[in-house]
Amino acid sequence: MKRIDLGFFIFIVLLFHFKLICQTVEPSRNVAKHNLQLEIETTYSVEKESKNKTTSWNIPNILIRYGLSNNFELQFHTPFTKERCFENNQLTSNIFKFEEMEFGASVNLWKQNKIIPETAVMARLVLPTKNFNSNGFGNIISLNFSNVIWNNISLNYNVGSTTNLNKNTFGFYIVNFSYQSTNNLRFFIENSGMFNENTESNCLGTGFGTNLSHSIGIDFSIAKSLKNNMFYSGAIITWVINTNKKG
Repeated sequence: MKRIDLGFFIFIVLLFHFKLICQTVEPSRNVAKHNLQLEIETTYSVEKESKNKTTSWNIPNILIRYGLSNNFELQFHTPFTKERCFENNQLTSNIFKFEEMEFGASVNLWKQNKIIPETAVMARLVLPTKNFNSNGFGNIISLNFSNVIWNNISLNYNVGSTTNLNKNTFGFYIVNFSYQSTNNLRFFIENSGMFNENTESNCLGTGFGTNLSHSIGIDFSIAKSLKNNMFYSGAIITWVINTNKKG
């Protein structure tokens, strides 16, 4: 009988404990040339404050990445959200949101060299889907790093800033430890935060994933806010299509 990875038990226990957001770290390595990568993600969050409860369900978020070269990719992101608000367990609002789209690109600057991490820079333009002329544009700028620390263990981290359609600017960071198991399982633990002069948020998450085939993978994750009473859960399916196949 094959030895079952201890990490598998740890993450299964965590999943049931938290009742079930996907890892949010942006990769430092781009999609390979001529590859089209579809990332279909659904997340569910619950926030409780006094007598009020807000639940949000992304149904789903779709990120499209296409490699123009091995070091340069284009990106298109469409977030959809269904939000339900309750007060004293009574539904007060039920809203479907499709308020923005993101267009952008990522450039791989260099590969890892000893302690110098693999590095990429990513930039996206955030466009409103309604009231186009009133809100203007937002943006996301991120430096994405990765270090292979030991065998199948890697440290992945992002730092950057984002400006939303209301012209509020936040700094953010994401730190992610990942482990690629020998039995086709991968695990991660992640800390992320967002801040400006008026507010601060911080989140701790964990999850696991596996490859269903050479081109399709699936990941599950959970997270909890360290600043307020909010829980997240999520799943993401990744599908890689080689658009340059011959024959």
